Amino acid sequence: MADSKSVYVIDDDEIFHFIIRKLFLQCGKDPNNLQIISFYSAEDALEQLRRPGPLPALIIVDINMQPMNGWAFMKVFGELKHTLPQQIPVIMCSSSIDDKDIQQVNNTPELAAYITKPLDKKKLEIIEKYL
Repeated sequence: MADSKSVYVIDDDEIFHFIIRKLFLQCGKDPNNLQIISFYSAEDALEQLRRPGPLPALIIVDINMQPMNGWAFMKVFGELKHTLPQQIPVIMCSSSIDDKDIQQVNNTPELAAYITKPLDKKKLEIIEKYL
């Protein structure tokens, strides 16, 4: 299956992982061709990115997580991305509408997009553009 892709979803909320999987299925994404890999901590996702092996086609990360939040993840990812054999777009998906977070999104060139929760089919279309 050469055209199989994976998406890393980094969020400490189990319900969000369930919702994103369900939305991809409802939009006709074949689970054999698109694998959603869940990480409940940013540290675990970074550890996986450092390992040899296939990389994701896309990363979706939340802002508000503990102990490492989405901004701390983006800082480490920004340093790590230069060592990876391919570019990986990152979409931040959060319920935050805080002006400080929006300003930081605009000042973070590593972010391909910012999407607010809750997710719906329209917002999933934005995500699919990066796959």
